[in-house]
Amino acid sequence: MATRQDIKKAILRVAGDPVSGGIASLADEMADAVFALDNSSADTPAKAKPVRGTTQQAEKETRVMEAVEQR
Repeated sequence: MATRQDIKKAILRVAGDPVSGGIASLADEMADAVFALDNSSADTPAKAKPVRGTTQQAEKETRVMEAVEQR
C-alpha cells in the first residue's frame, strides 16, 4: 500500500510537477482521498440480499418444453 506522501508525489508527477495552481493546492486532499479509498476496500460490507418485490430481485423463470397451442 502506498503512503499519502507517495500518492501525492505521483499526482504531482503526472500533472507535470506544478508549483502553483489548482492541482498543486489540492494535491494533499487528492492524496488523502485516494489513501482513504485504498484502505477502506477491506472494510467493504457484504451486499444485502434484495427485498422481495423489488426490481433487484430476479424473476423466477419458467421453461416451456413444448407448444401449448395447436395449429
